[in-house]
Amino acid sequence: MASTSTTTLDAALKEYYLPPAREQLNNENMMLAQIERTSRHVEGRRAVLSLHTSRNTGIGARDEGDALPTAGSQGYAEERVSLTHNYLRIKVSGQAMKATASDAGSFVRALSSEMTQGVNDLRRDINRQIFNDGNSAVAQCASVSTATVTLASNTTPEQMNQITIGAQFDIGTVTDHDAKGSELIVDSVDKAGLTVTFTTNPTSSIGATHFLYRVHAKRDADGSAADAADNAGTKELIGLQKIIAGAGTSLHNIDSSTHLTWHSTINENSGTNRAATDTLFEKVIDDIDTEAGKSPNLCVTTKGVRRNYAAQLKSMKRFNDGASLTLKGGFKALTIDCGDVSLPLVADRDCPINKAFLINTNHITQHEMSDWEWADYDGAVLRNTSGYDQWEAFMFKYHQLCTDQRNTHGLIKDLSES
Repeated sequence: MASTSTTTLDAALKEYYLPPAREQLNNENMMLAQIERTSRHVEGRRAVLSLHTSRNTGIGARDEGDALPTAGSQGYAEERVSLTHNYLRIKVSGQAMKATASDAGSFVRALSSEMTQGVNDLRRDINRQIFNDGNSAVAQCASVSTATVTLASNTTPEQMNQITIGAQFDIGTVTDHDAKGSELIVDSVDKAGLTVTFTTNPTSSIGATHFLYRVHAKRDADGSAADAADNAGTKELIGLQKIIAGAGTSLHNIDSSTHLTWHSTINENSGTNRAATDTLFEKVIDDIDTEAGKSPNLCVTTKGVRRNYAAQLKSMKRFNDGASLTLKGGFKALTIDCGDVSLPLVADRDCPINKAFLINTNHITQHEMSDWEWADYDGAVLRNTSGYDQWEAFMFKYHQLCTDQRNTHGLIKDLSES
């Protein structure tokens, strides 16, 4: 068999690993599998859309001889959506390449574990970003003792699973992401005790205003107009917690205080949790339809809220009545029936606790410059690391989540977990 070279390894990365990697990243994330992908409207480093935000007010009934209504016009706003850059980087040593130089297939097998696990890690992080607000926070802090940080009591098991030994984090506030520590390396994790111990000590006086951020993944806002236009602080995807928000919030360069329809329906209960009932879901669905003239077509919540809702269906002997759906990607869902609307309800591990997102997937899009691909601008995927006996490659995607009608979505807070 011909000896292994960077040419054969480039081919292995592209031909053997890229197609399944794309499929995992695009289709095995439940939310991404439901959302349309498009490269339309992408101009330079942004997606730019023109949105209809208000109606013509020049209407009204008059008596004979009365003056006509004052002329009005339709209202529009320009939506500017900055793209996010997500990466997966791998590295192999010259020794590993030499050890399998006589068998290209052997190297492909050796590379398989690194690629498979890397794509799994990337897929999980992309899913976390989808349910975040773009600020790269993985968990909220509570206190610190030397090198050990205790996290907030509502930190979920899935958040703890995002914190792995050897991973790097910054600790800081929303406006200063590394105020309490930069490039801190995780030494150990106690999932039950909600603690993370680092190899070096963070700064003291860490409390509830501080967060664990993905290292270098957050941009601190300086308050400038350019920051506001570019969704300040967001290096990661703009997730559902920012897209689906109430009045007075800005998104994609549009201020809902000026464009009064540019907000979502938010239903909350002042911090007191309540059962996830049909009546509650029906009310929010009706409220969204009143605001937007359209109903959501997907409800995403936590496993605990889904159990709470399913328990009520069981008591009414509705759980096994066939009212379930299969979504894109093979994901199973219960259904919420409201008039002529049958809304699929599905759980996602990264959904924030005590919440349910009601989404119209026809009005949320993943804008992208391209699909996931290996960087090979000079014709080679594997490149030598200057000064080292190492070879590396990286996969990338430039993309962003965007809605073109914010009032077609809703959020229910303060739901009980079972």
